[in-house]
Amino acid sequence: MYRIVATDLDGTLLKNDKTISPLTESELKRISDLGVIFLPSTGRTHVEIPEPVRKLPFLRYALCCNGGAVYDYELEKYIFETTIDLSLGLEVLHFLKDYPVCPSFVINGKRYVQGDETDHIPEEILKIMAKGILFNCTGLYELETKVKELNSGIQKMMIYPNKPEYRDEVMAVLSKQFPQLEVSSSGPSYIEVNAKGINKGAALHKFCDLLNIDIKDTMVFGDAENDIAMLKVAGLSVVMANGTDKAKEYADQICPSNEDDGVAKTLQEYIH
Repeated sequence: MYRIVATDLDGTLLKNDKTISPLTESELKRISDLGVIFLPSTGRTHVEIPEPVRKLPFLRYALCCNGGAVYDYELEKYIFETTIDLSLGLEVLHFLKDYPVCPSFVINGKRYVQGDETDHIPEEILKIMAKGILFNCTGLYELETKVKELNSGIQKMMIYPNKPEYRDEVMAVLSKQFPQLEVSSSGPSYIEVNAKGINKGAALHKFCDLLNIDIKDTMVFGDAENDIAMLKVAGLSVVMANGTDKAKEYADQICPSNEDDGVAKTLQEYIH
């Protein structure tokens, strides 16, 4: 019996319009009634999880920031988090000044994005970020000043290249320059940076340890490269038909796409 179902959100659990289908919601409730923990596992912060998911009455935990934190909605606090040291984050910010990118910091669940002289986020970056998370973003021309003022660890950095074709080049440079960081991506237009060793797989393992659950009793759904770490460790790893070829290399099973209720149909097949 699987005891945890961990699912990526965008391109996996959610349809392309960022909604959750009635069938998927029904299946999540059914398995929750059986005692299975539903664990959204996302690069988003806990406040950015779309309301239809966040308001599910049986939702308690969320694996956020690509594994940088796990949030407990019932207790309204992080049960654990691992952050990038502030000084290292500022070092990355200085390094990126020579590259055509827009950097941002995720601190205590909120996003702070490099803005222009009037604190507005560049239009091209707004388009990339248009996933229902804009309410959680603050544009800041003096981004470094604000980050220093907050004086807190960084849950994640998001880096938006001015053009998608720059993504792989910037990822390679960052990985070489900062081996103490975890550099990944879940989309063609942005880069995600966490503390070294922090990823969805490591966070899932830690979550299982805290709840005294064997990692083999987990079922994981994903669609992109930043899901690979948890696909590697799960008892059953499922990748969506719409997933990337790289993610599919780590799948025990390929399920129907996010538009075709792949998560719900797999739950019907495996959990009774």
